[in-house]
Amino acid sequence: MEVALSQYDEYSYYNVSAFLSYYEDQSDSETIESIVTKTQWTKNTTGKVLNFGFVEYPVWIRFPANVQHDDAQQWHLVIPYPLLQHADVYLISDNSGDIIWNSDLQKAFHDPRSLRSHHINFALPGINKENLSFYLQVKSNTSLQVPLEIWARDYLIMQQNVETLLWGLYFGIIFALVFYNSFLFVSMRDQTYAYYVFTLLSVMMLMLSLSGFGNRYIWDSPTVTEYMLPISAAASCFWLLCFCVSFLKPQNIKAPIRVAIQVLAVLAVLIVLFVAYFPENGAVATGWVGALTIVVVLAAGVSSLYSGQVIARYFVIATACFGLGTIIYIANIFGVLPSSRITNHGIQAGSVLEALLFSFALAHRIKEERRQKLIAMEKMEAAQRTIVQVQNQALDQALHDPVTRKPNESFLNNRVNDYIAEERGADDFALVLISFPQIKQISSSMGRRLSEEVFESVISRLNDELNNDIQSIAVEHDTNSYVAAEDFGSLVFICKNGEGYRPLNDFVGHLIQLYDSALQIGETSIRLDAYSGIALYPIHGGRADLLLQHASAARDYGLRTSEQLTVFSSEIDTFGRRRLALVGALSQAIKDKELQLYLQPQFDCISQELVGAEVLLRWTSEQFGVVSPVEFIEVAEEAGLMSPITAYLVDEAFAILNGLHVSDLRIKISINLSTQNLTEPKFVPFVIDTAEKYMINLSDVVFEVTETYMSEDMETVIETLNQLASAGCGISLDDYGTGYSSLSYLSQLPVNELKIDRGFVSQMERNENNYRIVENTVKLARALQIETVAEGVENQQTLRSLVRLGCNRVQGFHLAKPMPVSQFREWVLRRAS
Repeated sequence: MEVALSQYDEYSYYNVSAFLSYYEDQSDSETIESIVTKTQWTKNTTGKVLNFGFVEYPVWIRFPANVQHDDAQQWHLVIPYPLLQHADVYLISDNSGDIIWNSDLQKAFHDPRSLRSHHINFALPGINKENLSFYLQVKSNTSLQVPLEIWARDYLIMQQNVETLLWGLYFGIIFALVFYNSFLFVSMRDQTYAYYVFTLLSVMMLMLSLSGFGNRYIWDSPTVTEYMLPISAAASCFWLLCFCVSFLKPQNIKAPIRVAIQVLAVLAVLIVLFVAYFPENGAVATGWVGALTIVVVLAAGVSSLYSGQVIARYFVIATACFGLGTIIYIANIFGVLPSSRITNHGIQAGSVLEALLFSFALAHRIKEERRQKLIAMEKMEAAQRTIVQVQNQALDQALHDPVTRKPNESFLNNRVNDYIAEERGADDFALVLISFPQIKQISSSMGRRLSEEVFESVISRLNDELNNDIQSIAVEHDTNSYVAAEDFGSLVFICKNGEGYRPLNDFVGHLIQLYDSALQIGETSIRLDAYSGIALYPIHGGRADLLLQHASAARDYGLRTSEQLTVFSSEIDTFGRRRLALVGALSQAIKDKELQLYLQPQFDCISQELVGAEVLLRWTSEQFGVVSPVEFIEVAEEAGLMSPITAYLVDEAFAILNGLHVSDLRIKISINLSTQNLTEPKFVPFVIDTAEKYMINLSDVVFEVTETYMSEDMETVIETLNQLASAGCGISLDDYGTGYSSLSYLSQLPVNELKIDRGFVSQMERNENNYRIVENTVKLARALQIETVAEGVENQQTLRSLVRLGCNRVQGFHLAKPMPVSQFREWVLRRAS
């Protein structure tokens, strides 16, 4: 049977599959001269495209043709299967066996009559001769498929234009997605987008290999295609697996599937290495890994979908589309499905659908992540509200007497300090402390419950009286409280003083007389003696703690002299002269290094191991003798000497720490700072430079700041503390609980340690109010993941209570007293032995 071609034919192309005969050259030894004499040819009786699958040997194909010369039309022998690595074409005379014309892939590529196309095509010669046959020797390292057609040149051009348009659209979509997701990766720094970009680039290289466009227009070598096809396919599998894990999140993928993904990723990498040495076998190995990759990735998507990950549905659909397209393409390669435009481009359609759906999935992922962030923010806000509630409850418990629910000493201190700040320049006032010694005696002799009832009755009576007097000042407006419970059996209130108001002796004396008559508590009649101490603002102090201290001193004096009403008095001139003299002496003492450093050990609350030491300053003056730290520090702050004192303290302390570390004693040191230090711009650089000088790691240094003195220039204080924390220093809030603003400081300052004031710790076993403050402080610190240090541990019972409450570290005379550095070293050595 012959195929006649001429310009008068009504068709522009012919499918010659039905006219083919083939011979499988399994020995790979036949030549064109020997093959024309063969008689063992197999007819293609099905008329379908010949598909030999993955064979390593060449195949010879023969079909008859009557090629008539026609100048008006050029005909081409077309093999629309670009993966052939070898194709030789011969036109043989059936009569003589002579070779009329022959060509191969390289000749066809350089033949000016051949069309530059991604399809393999040979421009047929125009020879008028009867009884001619075409012989082709074809070979491929991939599946060997031979769709043979004869196309008119116009039809070939038209087909090339159509397919170029389709493939151009395909590559345009892929390139646009690469560009868009690259932009997202650069913007968001999310490696998921990088994996997706690499996946798209690998798929693009794979499609260039499969389509023939890569060989025709880029690398111009079937050998390169032989390497590029399995490498790009393996790379596609590898990056798709990476994208799968990153997109779906490992925790949403079942463990067996994660293991399978890891194994396939390793195999994909190994295939790339394998292809470098055995390119002829790379396509088969890549095909198996690719098929398994699609199955595993699809399983991972389904697993994530069932785990509740909504965006996995896009992932599953995308993978399914790619898998379906790949199955159709592979089925075509293996001859299960006939060759057609759909089967030939199945993997192309599947990959572009997968790329688009993955992009939709990533877009939905961004939306979902934003939604999750909003939910997280809402949860954070709810958690913050809960923390605020806990803080408010802790604050309420810490600032109120547990028995009477009246403000306690801490609340009073804050109220007085606030009043001083708000009413500066207004009327003077007095702080009045009234104590009832019998109440504690009642507790020990008649029981705590009765004494509490007596105390509540005393407070209620005094509060009602003050509430109806314009001279009194409210301590807590919300509860209409005019009285604070300073201690069990002691009350404090504040009242206006000066012109226009009753003299304090009359005002306070009237209140004391309220208790001249017996109190009736149930069936018990109790008579109380009241002793009052008064401190005047601003004469006796400019701070609440000083006023309360002076009022307590006056009360104690009244108790000793049996005076019910005592106003604090001091030798002001003598005190002032001493202070003035101390300023000069202190300045010289700093220069002469007369100040000594003492170390008070800090211990782990549970193990009792030495973990740190607080650095303390001591001053023994030749002129004044032993000067208390409270006194000379206060003088230094008033005289502006805190900067040189702290510089001396830090330098000496860092030198000591370096020596301790050299001696293999790895402990931290705690150094007290003044607000003046925290407002100095050169303080932080000085600390860093000094640490470098002594080779100190600043993580071994804790700076203690006292909340009571941080009300001024808070912005600078916060900035300095943040700089210290960034340098590695620990920040401790000292004397915690003695001020009102503790919780606000915790939210503003980089605090990682709360140091509970010794006033609360030393009295916690004797004063339930103090115990509650310590207990709630430890709870609050634990909730905020802040460590607690209790100072003032005076006995074993207090230590046991602190261990039970969960305090982290302790210090106090019960464990070790402050000691000079040399004595501290000896003490450590004795302790170690």
